[in-house]
Amino acid sequence: MKNKISHHLFLALTAIFVLSCTSQTFDQPQEFATGFVSAETLNLGHDTYMQYCMQCHGVNGDGQGPAAQGSEPLPRNFKSGIFKFGSVSSGELPSDYDLKKTIRYGLRGTPMLPWDISNERLDAVVQYIKTFSPRWKEEKPGTPQELTEDPWPAKGEGYKEMAILQGKKVYHGFAQCYTCHPSYASVEEINQYSKELTGNGVNSIRENPHLSTLLDSSHEVKIMPPDFTKNYIKTGGEISEIYRILGAGIGGTAMPAWKGLLSPKGDNAESEQNIWALSYYVNYLHGLKYDMKARKDFFTR
Repeated sequence: MKNKISHHLFLALTAIFVLSCTSQTFDQPQEFATGFVSAETLNLGHDTYMQYCMQCHGVNGDGQGPAAQGSEPLPRNFKSGIFKFGSVSSGELPSDYDLKKTIRYGLRGTPMLPWDISNERLDAVVQYIKTFSPRWKEEKPGTPQELTEDPWPAKGEGYKEMAILQGKKVYHGFAQCYTCHPSYASVEEINQYSKELTGNGVNSIRENPHLSTLLDSSHEVKIMPPDFTKNYIKTGGEISEIYRILGAGIGGTAMPAWKGLLSPKGDNAESEQNIWALSYYVNYLHGLKYDMKARKDFFTR
């Protein structure tokens, strides 16, 4: 008898949940900075969100869903209107394409899984997510940054090794990525690279340079920048994807948009060559994550 009651209670709760997911939350179109979205689309987005997203991101989009506790990193708080990943400059609202890409392919090494839903539901849930923050009513998404042609293959045989070496120099000697991420070079090498690229030497660097530095963010938590040799690059480790991240930055974090800034002389062509080189270097480091022997050799050479 007890099992029968429990079964009926389960069915009743399931019915309530299904009804809540199919409620008509919107009875008229909503206006965003980019135009109107129909109530039909938003209601489909609401139902999709409640079925797939609510458990982590919360009913109210605040990142406080029942599965959020203990998640690393915490689910995105959509009410803040701040997004980490996109093809636009850090701090700008992402494009619909950016949001769809994150939902479709997920974020590696996090609880954000890839979701295989229909294109109609994908578009609808992206529109619904916009209802959580007033930013979408006040601002348009940023302009996606151009993916320029990779200049390194034109340099001929051995171009990958050349690009990786230049990327190592840029990482340590110009961009000084080791101030947040780990250093993968000696102080002597960093001094040499800095003199070569900027004309100025470096006599010392921060304590524990082999470790990342815990940093503040706009996401209500501190963020540890990845060690590329052991942590996932969340949006993918392909060279072109790393280029996109370096160029756009990561919203709400200390990771700046490096597009156009990687030339000591302010030369855009040189900056593009260096940002691509840095992408090759980070890709090389990330490859060590999947080869324990190569990683051991790298750190004991």
